[in-house]
Amino acid sequence: RYLTGGGLMFPIFAGNSASTGYNLTRSLRFRSSASAYLNRTPASTGNRQTFTISLWVKRGTLGSAGNQYLFGTYLTSLVDEFNFNFSSGDSLWVGDYQSADNISLKTTQVFRDPSAWYHLVLAIDTTQATSSNRVKVYVNGSQVTAFSTAIYPAQNYNTTVWNTSSPAAIGARGRVYTNNFDGYLAEYNFIDGQALTPSSFGSTNTLTGVWQPARYGGAYGTNGFYLPFTDNSALTTSSNV
Repeated sequence: RYLTGGGLMFPIFAGNSASTGYNLTRSLRFRSSASAYLNRTPASTGNRQTFTISLWVKRGTLGSAGNQYLFGTYLTSLVDEFNFNFSSGDSLWVGDYQSADNISLKTTQVFRDPSAWYHLVLAIDTTQATSSNRVKVYVNGSQVTAFSTAIYPAQNYNTTVWNTSSPAAIGARGRVYTNNFDGYLAEYNFIDGQALTPSSFGSTNTLTGVWQPARYGGAYGTNGFYLPFTDNSALTTSSNV
């Protein structure tokens, strides 16, 4: 696939998906104590202005472990970086730093239920005329609008994501591979070149009212990828994801 790394696979159940006919059956276990992560350095530059990340996540160790990265990149300078992570205070944090904080959004909502599966969508499109439309965060199908910090990028801002000199990581902080995530990830989609809404990846069950997964059927773009984690073999440093 597009990324290689470490972790163990466990079965999951993400709810009754009767209305979509789509059930998630596998996830990837990340143990922060084992410094587990997936990584990739792109061969070509992708769309640095417009992209979407969609994933299902179940947390393990909470904020006392510090920031835990769901996706991160670094430029080779090791100074400029993009982050999508749980903060040490258990909020969601989206950031892009290039000499200054050009993006920094921290939710007032916190995520402290280790028994819950959350569906997270991050949609970035810096070409939008309205600043608050340039970065959107969704949790279980609903857009987050309450932030303790809210710095939006300038129009047409180029993030550090998918530059050919930007190694990317899932479950760790970019090139330095620290701040490891602890928990489970499932149905991980990265869409390069489109800013999508949660309806591309899920829907509300008409019987239960619960947000549930749906299979994404669109294009992925230059550096996009889909990680279903369906390989049943034990995984430590394999590319079978």
